Amino acid sequence: MVLILKSRTDVEDLTVGCTFFGTGGGGSKDTGLAMLCPHVDAGKTIEIVDVNTIKDDDWVACPFYSGTIAPPTPEIEAARKRYPWDFYEKELSTGLAILEEYMGVKIAAAAPFELGGVNTPAPIDAAVKHGIPCVDGDYSGRAVPEICQNTVCIKGFSMAPMALVDWFGNKYIVPHVTNYEMGERISKALSEVAWGRLGNVSFPVQGTDFKEAIIPETLTKSYQVGKMIRECRESGDDPAEKIIEKVGGWILFRGEVVDKKWENREGYMWGETLIKGSGIKSGSKLKVWFKNENHMTWLDGKPWVASPDIIEMIESTTGEPITNTDIKPGDKVSVIGMETISTFRGLEGLKVLGPKHFGFDIEYKPIESLVTE
Repeated sequence: MVLILKSRTDVEDLTVGCTFFGTGGGGSKDTGLAMLCPHVDAGKTIEIVDVNTIKDDDWVACPFYSGTIAPPTPEIEAARKRYPWDFYEKELSTGLAILEEYMGVKIAAAAPFELGGVNTPAPIDAAVKHGIPCVDGDYSGRAVPEICQNTVCIKGFSMAPMALVDWFGNKYIVPHVTNYEMGERISKALSEVAWGRLGNVSFPVQGTDFKEAIIPETLTKSYQVGKMIRECRESGDDPAEKIIEKVGGWILFRGEVVDKKWENREGYMWGETLIKGSGIKSGSKLKVWFKNENHMTWLDGKPWVASPDIIEMIESTTGEPITNTDIKPGDKVSVIGMETISTFRGLEGLKVLGPKHFGFDIEYKPIESLVTE
C-alpha cells in the first residue's frame, strides 16, 4: 500500500504519530510540520511507498539529522547567527545529491533512520526535494540517541560512504569509518562545529540488504496513532486508552511532572523527569531517565520498564506527545509503554539499546513481564 499525504491534516497526523514514537526525542513536531506543510500547501501529493516496491539492485540511502535536542544557550544562539543559514532544511537533499555523485549511482529511495517529530519528516522532505520516494518503514521503530542503535548496524551494514552537510553549507564526504562508534563521533563532532545539527546521508544499501534491515509500515502506524490522537481531541475520548486499545501496549503511569533535571553533554540532552502519580499508582513516583529519548524508569525507587521497549509521555487530556526538550513541572501526563521489535531483544540489540549500554547495572526485562507482576 501507499501512504498518501494530501493535506495539512494528513501531514499533522503523521508528524504527531512520529513524535509519539520519538519516545521523548526525535525532534520538535513544529519543525517537522514546517518541513512538510509547504509541499501540500503547494498542491503536491506526498507518497510514502511500500518497502516491497524496492528492487534488489536499487540503492536506498538514509538521510537524518544528528545533534543535541537541548535548547540552545544564548551564547550558542549568538554563535549560530554569525553566518547565514543558506542550507537550512537543504542539508539532506544536498547530501543525497553529493552521495550520488561520489558513488556514481542513482539513489532510488530514502529510508528514515528513526521515528520522530523531525527525524521522520526530514527524510520525507529530502526525498520530495530530490525527486525520489520515501519508504514506509524505518531502521529503529522509535527514536534513538546513537547511530549504532538501529537494525542496519545490528545487521552489520556499513555507514559509509557518508555525506555530511550543515546548515551553513559546509560539506563533507567520509569514504570510510572504522566502526559505528567512530562514525557517531565524527557526526556528533561536526554537529557541534555547526553549533547545533548536522545533516547526514549514510547507510547506502542495495535492495536485498535494505529489505533485511527495514522495519516495515512504521510510518503508516505512526499516521494511525496521530489520527487517533486528533480524533480523541475532537471526541473527548481518553487518548491513552484509545492508543493501547488500537495499537497495543500499556498505560504505565498517570500523574503530574514535579521535577526535571537536564544537561547538554557530548552532543546529547541527558536528564531525568520525576512524576507524582494520580489515578493508577496514586501516591507513587516514577522517575524517567533520558539520553535525548526515554530509556529507563524507576517506580518508587525500583528499576522498572527500560529500553529497548518504548516509553512515551503524552499530555493526559489532549494526547499531545511531549518531548524531553519541552516537558516541564506542572505537566499532567500519561506514560505509555509498548514492546519493541524482536531484533532489539536479541543479544546484539540489547548490546546497543539495553540498560547496560547506558551504564546501568540492570538486567533488561521485557515490558510484558513487568506490567503483569
